[in-house]
Amino acid sequence: MKEHLSFPWDHFSDQPRILRDKKLKRSIYIRSSWQMLKSGLLLSLLPFFLLVRLFRKSWQSKKVDKCIGLCVHVETECEGKTIVPLLKIKELVDELNVNQLLVRIPLSDSDNIDSYIDHIDILSANDREIAVHIIQNRLILDDPIELKETLHNVLKQLKGRVEYIHVGSAYNRRKWAFCHFGEYFKFFQTIRSVCREVAPEMKLIGGSVIDFEMPPLLESLFHFRRGYYDGYGIQLYVDRRGAPENTQSGFNFLNKINLIDIMRQFSWKSKGELWISEVNWPLKGSGKFSPCKGSALVDEQAQADFLARSYLLAIASGRVRTCYWHQLVAPGYGLVDNRGDSVIKRPSYEALKTLNSLFSETEVLYFDNGNYCKVKGLYSVRVRKVRDGINTTIQAFWSNSGEHKVEFTGATRWINQSGEAIEFEKPSEITINGSVIYAVISED
Repeated sequence: MKEHLSFPWDHFSDQPRILRDKKLKRSIYIRSSWQMLKSGLLLSLLPFFLLVRLFRKSWQSKKVDKCIGLCVHVETECEGKTIVPLLKIKELVDELNVNQLLVRIPLSDSDNIDSYIDHIDILSANDREIAVHIIQNRLILDDPIELKETLHNVLKQLKGRVEYIHVGSAYNRRKWAFCHFGEYFKFFQTIRSVCREVAPEMKLIGGSVIDFEMPPLLESLFHFRRGYYDGYGIQLYVDRRGAPENTQSGFNFLNKINLIDIMRQFSWKSKGELWISEVNWPLKGSGKFSPCKGSALVDEQAQADFLARSYLLAIASGRVRTCYWHQLVAPGYGLVDNRGDSVIKRPSYEALKTLNSLFSETEVLYFDNGNYCKVKGLYSVRVRKVRDGINTTIQAFWSNSGEHKVEFTGATRWINQSGEAIEFEKPSEITINGSVIYAVISED
């Protein structure tokens, strides 16, 4: 990989290292000071969007068919883990049966584009939709001629294979090599211009804000630079708040989705839908493979719980085109742990498999946002699913306020978060806790 000395890559956690060069950081902040001032002024728009949100339901009764997605990246070799063979990756994806995949292509590794194309070709079997996330590289950003040549080669290879390109990563984090939004959007415009030459049918997902940070969100949606997004993408991590129902400045995961979508709809820069290109919870005990430290780290069971619950909230919102879990194989945060010589499926793997089998391609019928049976912190989503011509009604339950017993009748059978059949001592009384349980209510 071509690495910029000032923006080194951490191959253990698959992200740039934290910037340590104080002189470089000071230079970046000086260069971006005007942009930061302009984005701060855009906060004056926020009261309007908050007012609109008061008159909007938190969920929609609609068909949701492509919400559940998964990042499947080409691994880089590093000490302490086993590279999982591509055919094994395909076997895992086939078992999960997730049909929306996102493959990251770092421009720093564009010399090995054939390896990424192999992944796309193998994983696109069974009519799976493969989107690509193009990751910027400072060395290439500093050389416009090389940037265009590299993009031309990459996009030419993707033509006919990929419809959607997610452009750039985390422009509001300096370690990712963008100094400010102006640099990011210039990168976006360059990809757009190369696409017009090489593959005009490709659609570009832009925005690329990481986390719920209002100034960058506003400046990415409300500006007067030439160009537009075919869809708006955000890396909506909520891990530092713990459970997806926990709030940040009064917004939980569902409320963040709804506010961002309101802003997207009022923007003249976004013509398409809302995409969440990355979400996950990093794991305790994963050492150097963890992307962060401190309170954001959770155990494997909590990760599985939060995965299922965050997807259910995204599905209930009815406003997310696709939400991608980041990612399939990663020792520090993936569904599969490949440290040492083994490949171990985590509880989150089974949680995604179960959720996808029950809630992919469904119609949302009902959502109780934290007050099910008038118990604070109890949630429930009911959907209708048609599979092989059979209508099935499924309802999910979970708690963010401890364990509760409530009355519920009418379930044909019960399934736990790992896909196993369960029974309750009293058929009319169910126990709800932090792990999702599913009621299959009717099968016609």
